Amino acid sequence: MNASLDTIGSIKTVNSLADAVHKSYVCTNDRLDNEPAWKKRVLSNRKKIASHIKKFHKDSGTLTFGVREKLAILHSKKDCIFLMSAHQTNFVPYSGVVRKTTLMHAVKEKLARLSGVEVVEFYGVANQDIASSWPWLKMTQFPSIFHKNGIFELSYDLKKEYEMKIHAAVPNPDWSDILKWGNDTREWMKSCLNCIENSGYNVYPESKNELYRNYELFMGILRESGESARNFAEFNAIMLSKIVNNHFCHDTLFSLFTDCQKVFDKEFLFLLENYRKYYSCLADINSIQKQDMIAPFWYHCECLGKVELEIMEDEDVLKLSGKCPACGKVHSFALSKDNMASDFSTISKHISARARPMTLVFFEGLSVNMYVGGALAGKCYLKEAKHIADNMKLNFPPVAVWRPRDTYSGLGQLSCELFEKSACDGRSLEDTIYCLESEINMINERISGIDALIKRTTSMHERNKLIAEKNTIRKEYDLRLYSKKLSDLKKIPNARAVMPSIMDYAINIGLERTRDKWHEHLMSNGSLSENINMDSVLKYRGNEYGTQ
Repeated sequence: MNASLDTIGSIKTVNSLADAVHKSYVCTNDRLDNEPAWKKRVLSNRKKIASHIKKFHKDSGTLTFGVREKLAILHSKKDCIFLMSAHQTNFVPYSGVVRKTTLMHAVKEKLARLSGVEVVEFYGVANQDIASSWPWLKMTQFPSIFHKNGIFELSYDLKKEYEMKIHAAVPNPDWSDILKWGNDTREWMKSCLNCIENSGYNVYPESKNELYRNYELFMGILRESGESARNFAEFNAIMLSKIVNNHFCHDTLFSLFTDCQKVFDKEFLFLLENYRKYYSCLADINSIQKQDMIAPFWYHCECLGKVELEIMEDEDVLKLSGKCPACGKVHSFALSKDNMASDFSTISKHISARARPMTLVFFEGLSVNMYVGGALAGKCYLKEAKHIADNMKLNFPPVAVWRPRDTYSGLGQLSCELFEKSACDGRSLEDTIYCLESEINMINERISGIDALIKRTTSMHERNKLIAEKNTIRKEYDLRLYSKKLSDLKKIPNARAVMPSIMDYAINIGLERTRDKWHEHLMSNGSLSENINMDSVLKYRGNEYGTQ
């Protein structure tokens, strides 16, 4: 029944992952053959979801030939290996959100050697999270010693009225927002280039031109996404699809959760009808102490707030009730046990899955053979979801996690490196910061000591002498310059720790080169745990720093 490994993300190479996926396919295919009702439901779900996928790609301008081919497989109910990933609609997401599609694509190519079966890659876009629940839904970051805390941020100004509503309720960004993001990014690029060139690094004109061409290309993606989107979540989803389908040239299928989750009414109903078994499974997990009886899905209020529904049961009726955190409206539903399916159908189009049930619903409803998850998801809920699936005899495929650290000398990274080299002059960063702090403290103590003497002295001659000494110290030691240097040095660790926006990759490496490097690593090295060294436009065309 269940072909997944015991530990989420324990598969460490693409070859091993492809083997596990193929075994999962063989296992689920046997079950499909032995359970005609499940096979019929899975194929029907795939065909239904294809309609939502096609609409999204058509609206997004990403209905490529490859996407059409994969849609034809789902529409015709043809046998296929089904790969899946999902993520929230992060604003200009960090690389991990995008690289999942490259892993699916590499696994598909590896599977071609194991089986002649068609492979479909599906990416569910979770646009239903509460807008204020996750900072990355409205913010993206770049490394920068020229900004507070070593981080340059682009952000969307989320108005208070949308904080407790789903991300899909947030208005589409204005042209002025996109223009500001573009202008701010150009200023960041300019500051970085000035720092790099002032440090003696020879940036060729061709390199600068390529950096700005890459920048303009990505700004074009942002502008086109703004033209096609109806809301902020969709803006981010379209952006992701344009990167993956139009620039990576992958045939990944995308769909918004607000659309495609409506397909799984039978899967949701199964979890609801078996909610006691569901929570019994959670109680088995040591990290879970007491579980309130909460419906395995959110109900979406008319105001687009998400309502947590508490389950109350009596002899004949299952009662669901909860209060909307956005508008305060109380929602209450009574589902007759004798007529559960019919009663549930009245609310099924207004629900979305909670975290653990999301995987259970999709994995079972589509017969998924691989899921690409995130490191945080693996720790938070995927292991628990697998335990539930095992006990409730639901499909749960192999789960892969690919979270390397890419290293490349982009604008932010290189300006940080060169500033440190110049400021530290051969010493470690920690020693330089310590020495600079000590020197600043010593200067401040000398000035404070002189100020104390000035207050006590009654001699005008002595007072003038002390003031002159104080001015000499200030002239000799520019505290403002020292403090700025210290502040910039302290930004370096934060700048290095930033998980850069995909826009940083797009500018400094280029989208196609980023895809190629990720793909090359997976196909040749195959490791899902090793970091990846990448060449930026600066490295590719410029000289090593310190040379002319």
